[in-house]
Amino acid sequence: MLNRRTFLKLSAAATSLASVPRLLFAQAEESYHPRTPLPPVFSPKIDRYIDPLPILPTLNPVKRKSGSTHYRVRLLEFESRLHSQLPPTRLWGYEGRYPGPTIEAQTDESVSVRWENRLPQQHLFPIDPHLHGAMPPSPAVRTVTHLHGARTRSTGDGLPERWMKSGKASTYSYPNHQAAATLWYHDHALGITRLNNYAGLAGFYLLRDEEEKKLSLPSGAYEICLMVQDRILNEKSQLVYRATQDDGTPLPPGTWGPAFFGNLPVVNGAIYPYLDVEPRLYRLRVLNASNSRFFNLYFNLANTPYQIPSLVSFYQIGSDGGFLPRSAKMQKLLLAPAERADLLIDFSAAKGKTLTLSNDAMSPYPGWQVPGQLYAPLNELMQFRVRLPISATKEFSIPQEMPFSELRDSTDFRTRDFVLQETFDKTGRTLGVRINRKGYDDPVSESVKLGSTEKWRFINNTDDSHPMHLHLVQFQILERQGYDPAALRKDEIKLIGKPRKPAPNERGWKDTAVVNPGEVLTIIVRFDGYSGRYIYHCHMLEHEDNDMMRPYEVVG
Repeated sequence: MLNRRTFLKLSAAATSLASVPRLLFAQAEESYHPRTPLPPVFSPKIDRYIDPLPILPTLNPVKRKSGSTHYRVRLLEFESRLHSQLPPTRLWGYEGRYPGPTIEAQTDESVSVRWENRLPQQHLFPIDPHLHGAMPPSPAVRTVTHLHGARTRSTGDGLPERWMKSGKASTYSYPNHQAAATLWYHDHALGITRLNNYAGLAGFYLLRDEEEKKLSLPSGAYEICLMVQDRILNEKSQLVYRATQDDGTPLPPGTWGPAFFGNLPVVNGAIYPYLDVEPRLYRLRVLNASNSRFFNLYFNLANTPYQIPSLVSFYQIGSDGGFLPRSAKMQKLLLAPAERADLLIDFSAAKGKTLTLSNDAMSPYPGWQVPGQLYAPLNELMQFRVRLPISATKEFSIPQEMPFSELRDSTDFRTRDFVLQETFDKTGRTLGVRINRKGYDDPVSESVKLGSTEKWRFINNTDDSHPMHLHLVQFQILERQGYDPAALRKDEIKLIGKPRKPAPNERGWKDTAVVNPGEVLTIIVRFDGYSGRYIYHCHMLEHEDNDMMRPYEVVG
């Protein structure tokens, strides 16, 4: 029996290829075989929660001059242990660290970073030369760093085609004319973004301002950055990049696939770490830096993932682009790839206890069309052990309201539609997802005026949820709503059902937002900052690398 995912693909293939002789559909049906289990993935025999969580260091500038701060960051290959019971793993990292060191800056502080590619000539992983940007004569090792969430000039944005090969360097300027936020930097090289990030090229960039200082938030040792990811290791403890078709079928090395899901959770570069904490309020800045995996996170007091969960509430005070208008009390947090959440959790009621950071998101997400897990679930990520004595007298608080400016809807705003549509081969297997049937190299079709405000609608006609990311800007979610698929087949956008306002923790400034299957996501975008060429794309890196990415222009 066909599962729903394959049935939808065959149906979509039939719709898009209606003019092709019917023999093709018979061949597609005959060539389909039911989902088969993945070959075994190596699972190292390690003990959980015996290694402390790595606390990410802050990078020191090379100089400060005339109100500007200058950094130098080398991209290096190195070895590091992801777990104390495993041999060292070969990695790529900024300044030879995985994750890279944290850069801290103040609002309106002029920052420049010299990014130096000192990686070897050979890539850690086989490259698919058929992907746009990865075709010869492009060198195997290419990098370009994008500061995700930053408002920068186009020349410093880290556009995918502006890569540099090994031995080269580029200096980018970041004016930081925006509010305090949890940003991050990562590689964005055309056609190999998924591989370079998987090798370890990512790090935090924290932007602070005076408004943040007034909120009496936990700081110093009580403010922790958490980068959550998933990885696969082989029997020699080396990284394995193992792409699959979205029905779970494994693909040969060096072949693009629409999904990657690892069987080991990695937090701040450590597998199953723990953190000793005091019974007091902490601030956790959480980033999902995975290739494809969504996390639905919660703090669990139960001893094992098989017991009835005992959830501990927490507050979200910020999202991608800064603070929410008011704090949102939560028990679970859904984070798509590239999304960030600024959290406050009070450990005082859990003195002497252990909280496990847990996850129950399906892979692929949302998973309703899949009859059972295709990939190894990552039920647990790390532990918080509330066993330290209180060492400071300073009191922190949970703010109820925070400085925030809301974008109001208007009928004067121009509305643009972006249909996310999957294409298939004759067997119903995916060839990738396109935006409005266009690839990255197709001519620019969106030119927006600097200083204007528009509404962008993403219409998801695929089986999976997609985190859509816009460069240059932060935006706000207006609503989500259903659409009529029959009308869409006639290239008409017909909304159905009642519009749904964003959840309380989604009502802040965002640069990445999730659009679910069968749904229209409407965002309001104000194009402030700079004119020039920028891009928007899905932040599932496998999708991004296969042309689910488009350029747009801001016209001054």
